[in-house]
Amino acid sequence: MSHFTTVETKLTDLVILKKVLDKLGYKVKEGVRQVRGYRGQLADAELVIDTKASVDIGVVKTEKGYSFIADWDEVETRAGIEQKEFLQKVTKAYSYEKVMSEIKKRGYVVADEKTDQQQHIHITIRKWS
Repeated sequence: MSHFTTVETKLTDLVILKKVLDKLGYKVKEGVRQVRGYRGQLADAELVIDTKASVDIGVVKTEKGYSFIADWDEVETRAGIEQKEFLQKVTKAYSYEKVMSEIKKRGYVVADEKTDQQQHIHITIRKWS
């Protein structure tokens, strides 16, 4: 029997999180407040990520930011989305978007951006006075 598990993250900006999920090809269902799990079980969520299957991934607000809730066994079995891989992709894309947002907010521009063989992103920024 499966169950819902909440995975804590350090994601704090819901706007950036929505942008990342969209860029990764996930449709976010707003207004839907319950995540579907094993045999119709439900759990409350702020946002619901459509997995294109009969189960969902939810985004829940916590004291530290936002976390993901899902019946991860069912999500992997029915939607082919593995928890660790999903979290790695979302966290990496979120970090990138958050950095780019802060660069822009502080008046800097990206002068150069490269990705090395280890998939580390190197960004050179400038600020014109």
